[in-house]
Amino acid sequence: MLRLSYRGKSRQKTVTMPNWAFGLVAAGSAALGVAMFLAISALAVLLLPIVLVAGGITAFVMRKRIEGMLRKAGLGQPQPATPRRRTARKPARDEIEDVEYRVVNEPPRPPGGPGRG
Repeated sequence: MLRLSYRGKSRQKTVTMPNWAFGLVAAGSAALGVAMFLAISALAVLLLPIVLVAGGITAFVMRKRIEGMLRKAGLGQPQPATPRRRTARKPARDEIEDVEYRVVNEPPRPPGGPGRG
């Protein structure tokens, strides 16, 4: 027998519970926990594609709406009918104009290197 003691409104009560009843309550609470986990998991699996599709549609609609607002404000990309102005490229201040290179053959060094000998 399992004895449970608790205080309710400053009166102490002791309740005895048989072992089989305690096991039954523990099994019931475990089964309820597993059932809740499975229900929440199934709900998440069902709602995930719906949320992803709704998010994609919303992003597409908002992108179009923002592009329209930017075009109205004159901040969007130029339209194909609008010619672009060609600007002259300014030359860089430091440009390499000519390059020469030479192959230098060093004389063979004595074995042991400098300072040894």
